[in-house]
Parts: sequence; C-alpha cells; structure tokens
Amino acid sequence: MLVALYARHSTDKQQGSAEDQISRCARFCKQQGYRVVEAYRDEALSGAHMLNRPGIQALLTAAIDGDFERVITEDLSRISRDQADTATFFKKLTFIGVGIETVSEGIIGELHIGLKSTMNALYLKDLADKTRRGQIAAVLRGSIPGGVTYGYDIVRRFDENGEPIRGARSINEAEAEVVKGIFSDYLAGVSLKKIVENLNSLGIPAPTGGKWGPTTLIGSAARETGLLRQTMYMGVITFNKMEFRKHPENGKRLSILRPRSEWIQAPAPELTIIDEMTFKAVQEMIIERSSKRSELILQRRQESDTEKAAREAARVNRWKREQARSRKTIHTILSGNLYCAAHGHKITAARERRFACSEPGCPLRQVARDDLLDQAIAALGQLTGTAISSHYETEEIRERREAFTKKIDALTPKIEARREKVMNVLDAIGGAARTETIRGFLDAQEEEIRKLRWEQIKLERRRDALQPKPGMIKAVLRIYNQALSQLRSDPVEHSATLLLRRTIERFDVAGERDKPEVAARFNIPGVMELLDELDR
Repeated sequence: MLVALYARHSTDKQQGSAEDQISRCARFCKQQGYRVVEAYRDEALSGAHMLNRPGIQALLTAAIDGDFERVITEDLSRISRDQADTATFFKKLTFIGVGIETVSEGIIGELHIGLKSTMNALYLKDLADKTRRGQIAAVLRGSIPGGVTYGYDIVRRFDENGEPIRGARSINEAEAEVVKGIFSDYLAGVSLKKIVENLNSLGIPAPTGGKWGPTTLIGSAARETGLLRQTMYMGVITFNKMEFRKHPENGKRLSILRPRSEWIQAPAPELTIIDEMTFKAVQEMIIERSSKRSELILQRRQESDTEKAAREAARVNRWKREQARSRKTIHTILSGNLYCAAHGHKITAARERRFACSEPGCPLRQVARDDLLDQAIAALGQLTGTAISSHYETEEIRERREAFTKKIDALTPKIEARREKVMNVLDAIGGAARTETIRGFLDAQEEEIRKLRWEQIKLERRRDALQPKPGMIKAVLRIYNQALSQLRSDPVEHSATLLLRRTIERFDVAGERDKPEVAARFNIPGVMELLDELDR
C-alpha cells in the first residue's frame, strides 16, 4: 500500500518534534509493510486551523491527484485540534478513497472523528484557560507580561533551582528622563508633532529603534495604547485588555478588545516614573485635545465650497508670506534644479536672490534669480506631445516593454496549466465535484489562478505605462499647460510650482551673468504622472 506521512508541531521550541513524528510513523509503516511515497510536515504551526498550513494543503492536493492510498500520522491531533476541520478533512479523504491511520489509534473511522476531535478541541480550550489564569496570577504577584516597555529594562534573575524568574523589570534611568520630558511637554501644551520633532532632532531613538512619530505617543484611543497612556509609568500594571481569537474562515489571529470590566490592574510602585497627579492630568488633556480635533473635523465637513476655497486661499497666502520673510524657505521651480551647461556643476544660491556656479572664473556668477526664473518658465513652454512620444520610442524603452511582454507571456502557460488541472479534476469526478467535499481544493486552485492573473495585470499596466496613447498625452499636456499658465502669472505660485517640479529633470544654464540662457531637460515619466491629478 502506498502511504503518505504527516507531522506537525505547534511551536519553534519543538525543533525535533516533526522529525521524531516522521521517524515513528516510518517505523510503523515498515512493520505494516506500507511503502512511503512522501512525508509532509507543518512546523511551528498551530493545529487550531488548517488553511494556514502549507504542508497539509500540499497533502490534500497530492491525495486528489491519487499519489497514495492512505495517510499515516502519529495521532489525530496532528491533523487538527479543530472539530470542524478534522471532520472536513476526513470527509474529503473518504470521498476520494484515501484512508487515515494513526500510530496511536489505528485506522480512523467516524467514531474516532466524533470523540477524538471533540477531546482535542476541549484540550485547546482548557489549555488557553489555564494559560490565561497563570498569566493573571503572575501579574497579580508583580510579574510584567509581554515585551519590554520603553523606560524599563528586563531584570535577569534566577530562583533557588536555577530557573529564570520571568517578568521582572527595573527602571532605565536614561529612558525614564525621556518619558518625563514627553509628559512635561505635553502637559505644557506642546503639540505631538513638535515633541517628536524635538526627540528626532536630538537623535533619541524611538522604542522600536527608528524615528519617533505622533502615534508612538498617542496610540489608539479605543485600546488606550501609546506612551502617554501607559499606566505602568504611574506604577500600575494593566493586563487582560486584549483577547486573541482565530478567524473561523481564514485562521488569522485577531486581537479583540475586552470589556473594561475584565481588565486587570495590579500595583507596581517600584516602577513609578510619573506621579499619579501628572499622569491623570495628561489623560484629561488627551481627551480635551481629541474633542477639539473632532469638532474641527466636523466643522470642516460642514463648510460650503466658498468657505473651503477661502480657507485654501488663506493657506496659500500664509505660505507666500513665509516665503518672503526668509530667503532659505523660498521654493521655486529653480530650487535644486540649476546646472552650469559649461562645467556640469550645480548652480546654487550665493546671496539674496543671486545664484552662482562653483567653478572659479565661470561667467555665471551672481546671476539674478528673476532673470533665471523668467528664462526657466520660457524653457518649460518648449514641451510638446512629439517630445513625449519620442521618449517612449527609444531603444531602451522598447527593450523594457519587450521584457515586460516576455514576463506576461511566461505567466500564461502557468495560468492555463492551473485551469487545465481544475478541468481534469471536474471531468474525473463529475457532478460531485461541485459538492462541499471537493470545494476546498477547487478554491485553492482558483486562488492561485487569480494570483497569477493579478501578477499578469500588474505587468501589463507597467508595460502600457511605457507606451501612452495619444489621448493620454493630450490630457497630460492640458494639465501641464494650465499649471504653466499659473506660473507665468505668478512665478512663485505654490501649487503650480509643486506640480511642475515633478516634470523637471534639470535646467542647464549657459551664457553670461546679465544674459543667462536656460534650457530644460524634462522628466517625461514625471510629466505622465500628472494624469493622477485627474483623479483628485
């Protein structure tokens, strides 16, 4: 008899478990005179759900293909600890004539499925209850659950038997000072944005090691996460806020917020960083600031089109005033895009409204910004539809399109092979293939076909972007010329400047100080990206 072996273990701490199960099953097969054709395994994966286990999915596919006559496993709990999954797996294999045999129970029948799978499911539930009770008891004894909270260090201690004492923490003085500073600034009315900017400018790493962000401080209101809401800073451990459940259809682990009445708090005065009065004052301020923001959002939703336009005009005017106050903040189409045509050096601001090439003796010294700006705007008017079309007819672009086409064509046989496999199964099994027993296999195949087709569509889009249609070029030129018209009326107009900067690769400047000549090099892919403006 041809058989397949299956092994599974739940955690990465059971490294040898799968191999041990395979070895035991192989010895059993040798005693029974079975011939092993393949061994399937799922390592460090829970038995609570089958959809997220590639090993057992591969076993099902091979069973439908007729590669073996029986599945051998150590015991039924290796297949699944979920009642419904175990029953469905048994029904699928029974339907296609493949049996199940375990080293512990022997040949599996309906009675085993009913009783044993119920016991396995009860085991999981009982294990979860015991684990949670143990965690709650540990918290009440002063143990800290979970990972390291910012402001604290893990304490490495051992009991009299040499076993590690888990959950002990001590205050990290350097990080504690940062926490105190954050609470103090927030209470003083400093915005979250300003607080994180200060922390990042000082080079202080965030809890994750990267940059600080507002969400690091404020977190989620519903779940009361974030550094400013961490009760441990006032010497109180909050536990049992979240419950983790597995989705019945896809097996993904989801976090569910428990009712506040089920939350558990335990005192830990030795871990206090922020006094209780300050902590509670910050919580009240969080609520107050959140209310003001909600009111502002609601107010803006109720604005008329005229009021929205007025608010936008006021924002642009503020930007222009800020530009006029400081030379360093003036951003035009020239900024960072000027190059000396003779020397290839970047032309940079030398002093107020003056630009210069860094090459000694270059005639482009102390060139007036306004002269360059007028020339640059005139150069932008040279963009034509022919120039855009010519860009996409170069040898390099044609080679890129051909490369995408080859990748697209290579996916077609894979898609057809999957479809043919599905049709073969349907032809072999007939009308029964549309029953629930075989649906899992068909759904898996259809999902693979959809993934391959989506990959093909993405490649087609990238290829088509390298060969725009005439209508697209006309549309993008219309947007481009509208922005250019705004810039001709106001050379520092904010929105038109931001839009057109995306279309510029660089400006090459020739001539002399009093008579500069500017030529534009266009970023054609950036020009075509202006089509995104049609969706806004």
